Amino acid sequence: MSQTANRHSLRQQEIIESARRIITSRGIENLTIREIAKDLRITDGAIYRHFKSKKEIISLLIDDIEKVLLNAIASAAEKTKEPLGKLENILSSHISYAEQRKGISFIVINETLNFQDKSLRRKMFGVIHRYLKKIKEILSEGIKSGALRKDADIVSASVIFFGMVQSIVTLWALSGFKYSFMKSRVQNLFDIYKKGVMTK
Repeated sequence: MSQTANRHSLRQQEIIESARRIITSRGIENLTIREIAKDLRITDGAIYRHFKSKKEIISLLIDDIEKVLLNAIASAAEKTKEPLGKLENILSSHISYAEQRKGISFIVINETLNFQDKSLRRKMFGVIHRYLKKIKEILSEGIKSGALRKDADIVSASVIFFGMVQSIVTLWALSGFKYSFMKSRVQNLFDIYKKGVMTK
């Protein structure tokens, strides 16, 4: 990659990160090219050299969120072959990332409800759908191995898993990020989840 292309890529990432900060701190309704420029202390024109519109920025932000979510699953799969271990690793990875970045990705997912552009909402829905599909695959592995109940509803179990992570981060954000995640609290939640899907 040439130095010019590398600078272009770095500036794009800075713009995306700025959009992420604005959405999580002030909501999607306050995300504008002008606000991004103000945040980065650059001109509106400098942003338009990298992106055609606000929609394109949000679209790439959604791509970035998908990468984060699916990378967590891929990383968890490498650490263990045991399905419940994979799910526990995914949960731990998500919580760790959320603490480092103040739950940014999951808060942006919440904010998609306020997207006026239907194509962006569909795109985010597609990301969540692909995420749930990966979780369902892990749950299916557990049923085949005998670790999970044969009658486990993997569709519901995958949604509950995602909802567990989303709700933890949402409550934390609503508190103003004033407390750290308690590992024992997260573990207790996962233990309850396990009891619902494990063989007796």
